[in-house]
Parts: sequence; C-alpha cells; structure tokens
Amino acid sequence: MLKLRKRCGTIFKICFTRRGFRYKVAIFIVGIIIVFYLLIIILNVIESNLDEDMNSFSIIFRGVPKDENVPVLIWWTPFTGDSGSYKQCGRNICFFTDQRKYMNDPRTRAFLFYGSDFKPTDLPLPRLLSHDWALFHEESPKNNFLFSMEKVMKLFNHTATFRRESDLPLTFQYLDNLESLTSKKYFVPTSVKNKNGKTLAPLAYLHSDCNTPSQRDSYVEELAKYIPVDSYGKCLQNKELPSHLSDPMTNMISPEIFHLLAQYKFNIAFENAACQDYITEKLWRPLTIGSVPIYFGSPKVEDWLPNPLSAILVKNLKSPKKAS
Repeated sequence: MLKLRKRCGTIFKICFTRRGFRYKVAIFIVGIIIVFYLLIIILNVIESNLDEDMNSFSIIFRGVPKDENVPVLIWWTPFTGDSGSYKQCGRNICFFTDQRKYMNDPRTRAFLFYGSDFKPTDLPLPRLLSHDWALFHEESPKNNFLFSMEKVMKLFNHTATFRRESDLPLTFQYLDNLESLTSKKYFVPTSVKNKNGKTLAPLAYLHSDCNTPSQRDSYVEELAKYIPVDSYGKCLQNKELPSHLSDPMTNMISPEIFHLLAQYKFNIAFENAACQDYITEKLWRPLTIGSVPIYFGSPKVEDWLPNPLSAILVKNLKSPKKAS
C-alpha cells in the first residue's frame, strides 16, 4: 500500500510538472465559473427578497379562512372583486374578502371602504372596539361630498387619500418615480415644437369630465378667445383623438397619449376641484413629457412642484386674457 501511494505521488508530480500550466489555467477557469454561478444565486436571492417586500399584498393562496389566528379584513364596499384569499400584509398573513358573512367572525379585525361607494346608510354596525375602519379614496370630494365633513373623516382609523395627513398619501400616485421628471423619453425639442406650430396650437386641453366645480371649461373657453387651444376629449372638443385612445379612463397615462401631448409647448392642467393636496395626472403628465403645465387646482401645489418655475399657476394670473 505504501509503495502504491509513493508511485501515485510520483505520477501526480510528473503529470503536474509536465502539464502544470494547463492545470493552473483549467483550475483558474473553473474558479471563475464557480464564482459566476455563486453571484447568480446571490442576486436571485436578493431579487426574490425585494419582490416579497414590494408585493406586500401578493396572493399566497385562495380559499376559506381555517386558521383561527389569521386576521380577516373585509372590503365592505367591494373594490377588488376578491371573495377570499390569503395575502402577505407586512410581516403577517391576512385573509382579505368582500363577503359580508364574515362581519361577526371573531377573527375580523378591519373593514375597508372604497370612497366612491361609501354610504352612511350602509355600514357594518354595531361597530366593535376591536374593529378598525380604513378608507381608500383617490378622488376629490367632488366624487363624494361626504369626505368634506370632519365628522365623516373621523370615522376612520386609517386613510389613504390625497391629503398629506393621510396614513398613506396618494399625491404621487400618477408619478412613477423621480426619474420620470428628468427622463427624455417623451421630450420634444422646442425647435420641433416651433415647426409643429404650423399645424398645432401652442396649448393642448384634454378633459372628458365636463362642468366640474373648478369650472375649468368656462376658463378654457374664455382663454381660447385670445390664443389657439387644441381641445381633445369630450369637453370643448375641436380635435379628435384616435379611436383606440378615446376612453380617458384607460388611456390617460398611456405612452401614446404622452407622445401626442408632448408635441405641445403647454398643456392645460386643471383639476376637477380645488382641494389642498388633490394633485393628479393633470400636473404630473405634462411635467413627465416635457411640456409646461398651466395649472389650476391645489392651492398648495408649490409644496409639491420640483421647481417654483415648473408650472404656470392660474391663481397668480388675473384673467384668461392675462394668461394668454
């Protein structure tokens, strides 16, 4: 056995000496491959963890809540169309449902309300001390005047609205990220816009919700007496959108709409109501595409603008004639 080991050792030394350089190169290549695969595994683990954090309400599985320790959250005003599913909520697992039969279930911890469908005559009463109420409403009080009342807002333990005081403010819901404001994806140089002036007006107006509390149509109608306005949508229409873009609800933030409106130097950006922090795609869309918004809406809009000169504020102008 000892002689055999010595022979093997001698053979190994001879082989390594004769082919030492090749072996070293091969070992080096194998080492690189191993490190490469280890990096891939590490990156996949990191990406998986990030996905779990971002999808905090991702569905784990659907079914009937059998676990006595899983809290039940009820969409009292159906919003998701989810009759029952387990979802990751933070570090916990919760059961979300729009089935009211769970109202008196001892596991029920919260009732969720979508603001547009909220009615004071349809509430989960009597209310228990162990039940939290939460409001989700991305619209202005024009959509539901009840939310202009302090007593109504005090009904909720948690809110996700346009108000900065909300637990989850929705002011930036139509702004993907800060890079959207600096990206040149939709940018059209001023020289090109000057050439477009032969066929396009300097201002674009795209609205389909007419006769709003902000009276934006009346203002634009007066403004159009002093400067040309291309009006798309259903309000004051003098230009037609392509048929596949005519639905404002599905296309208001579509890339095609962005490319169309980016051809204009100015975009008229009027909210349907003037509420403190109610800011929608009306403002963020022109800022994203490189057009100057002529803005009316939130009286505190300066708090949210990337720069004091990012928009022309109608509240600082005496009349539509001055604005022109």
